Amino acid sequence: MSNNLLVILLPLALAYIMFTLGTGLKPSDFKIITKHPKAFFVGLINQVLFVPLVALAVVLLMSPPPAIAFGIMLISFCPGGVTSNMLTYYAKGNVALSVALTGVVSLLSVITLPILITLAFNYFMKDQAGTISAVKIGVVMFLLTALPVTLGMLARYKFTELMSRRSGILNGLASIFFVLIVLAAIASNWQVLQEQLASIGLELVSIIVILFIVSILTSKILKLSWFDTKTISIETSIQNSTTAITLAPIIMATTVGLPVIALPAAVYGVLMYVVALPVIAMIRNRE
Repeated sequence: MSNNLLVILLPLALAYIMFTLGTGLKPSDFKIITKHPKAFFVGLINQVLFVPLVALAVVLLMSPPPAIAFGIMLISFCPGGVTSNMLTYYAKGNVALSVALTGVVSLLSVITLPILITLAFNYFMKDQAGTISAVKIGVVMFLLTALPVTLGMLARYKFTELMSRRSGILNGLASIFFVLIVLAAIASNWQVLQEQLASIGLELVSIIVILFIVSILTSKILKLSWFDTKTISIETSIQNSTTAITLAPIIMATTVGLPVIALPAAVYGVLMYVVALPVIAMIRNRE
């Protein structure tokens, strides 16, 4: 696959993945917000506030190269995805809460991502690249995330039986696209990966572990049930790396291959399972 074709297909793949997320949502999923508002808002604040703050602290402490630092921050700005819902199910957590958080944060990202990306870009990349447009990123986020999620929900509403029957195929294709996107980002930056893998890996693992600890502690301090605590810890620690990889060439205005800022998201797409699965295995049967 040529680099130009890859950059063209990436947004289409992300839009499809977000569409499949929407097909898994229904209006009743959001009733949990009114039934368990404290758990929902703890998860929301963790996702929107704590994730970027923890990532920023790790980046400032470990001082990676500017493009890598910005790439790590880019992941932290992204919402969760279907992966967090799947892992919550495996952890015997509150899947309804996970789905509601994923859906709401994905829709909010149309507003939060352009603002946070612009701030981080101006701080980390001011000497490495030109300027970016928050409005352009906002429009792109709407077209690639909010709109497909909404269309997916509409498809679920209009063709409930069909969407339910085909959910396995839809999600399977989404998983294949995710793997291909991660592999493409790694292949495009293979030399940089070889040079930076140890430091990127340490930074990303540190962020994921800290987020698990912080989210569990905040949930317990606020006296949430273990059922909800497990859910919030997973939702806080697992981000949608596909979004970060897809946005990378758009942010850097490149049409040839994936830029270095996509590399942390690709490495994260692998490491999140390496860290999360053993943690989930330990907490899933705890009451």
